[in-house]
Amino acid sequence: MRIAISGNSGFIGQHLTEFLSVGGDVVVPLKHAMFRSRSDEKLKQALTGCDVVINLAGATINQRWTRKAKRKIMNSRIYTTRRLVSIINEMEVKPEVFISASAIGIYPDNGIYSESSTSVGTGFLSDVCIRWEDEAQKLSRDIRLVVARFGVVLSKDGGALPKMLLPFRFFVGGKIASGKQGFSWIHIEDVLHAMQFIIEHKDLSGVVNLVAPQPLTNRAFTKVVAEVMHRPAWLPLPRRVFRYLYGEGEELITKGQQAYPARLLSAGYVFRYSDIRLALLSFMM
Repeated sequence: MRIAISGNSGFIGQHLTEFLSVGGDVVVPLKHAMFRSRSDEKLKQALTGCDVVINLAGATINQRWTRKAKRKIMNSRIYTTRRLVSIINEMEVKPEVFISASAIGIYPDNGIYSESSTSVGTGFLSDVCIRWEDEAQKLSRDIRLVVARFGVVLSKDGGALPKMLLPFRFFVGGKIASGKQGFSWIHIEDVLHAMQFIIEHKDLSGVVNLVAPQPLTNRAFTKVVAEVMHRPAWLPLPRRVFRYLYGEGEELITKGQQAYPARLLSAGYVFRYSDIRLALLSFMM
């Protein structure tokens, strides 16, 4: 298949590009320069003939949330999605499926939520997800739309995990804040295979939670990390530390959501890593 990917230079985008290319698909990168240009011509050329469009573009949320940073986080998602949807809607020969990223940060930070839930959280991250998804929903109804709500993607070569394991390597690991905050995760291998599964299963549309079927709390995750790494977990990190480092962005660490992948499971997807202990051990090899 011919698959266009925005955000292909990012952590997930790089993995997905390599995975799909090795599998024999032709990956068309939608580069930053194409979106910076006022003309849609290069984007239209890149999208022409594509069977699938995967929208992963967006400024990293893992930074201090200044007013400027928040504006960039929001706008980079809204305007990229809006532009892609606008161009695709006007194409004579449209792609079969548009997969647009979102995050489980749209859910409230109490309870466990599947895709059928209409509950949404409060705060900046939830607002970003709501507006991000609203843009994707403007896609023409004759194209299959999948909104992929990502949990914390675990990989040894990027994302949050290397930073999370670092304190344990120096024997100063511990729970963060209360430790009660939700922690829904997914192994990078399951991200790649789940995306392939979504592309191939044409009856799968709408919201899909990309999380393992094992929602945890930060306390539970911390306990397993300590056991797997044979390190103590004795030094709780207070919330004020992250407030000092990240400002409002501390909620990425001190708050969290618990989600369940009901849509993937009911469609027949089999997770390669459904247990956090096995997932972590795979990174220690």
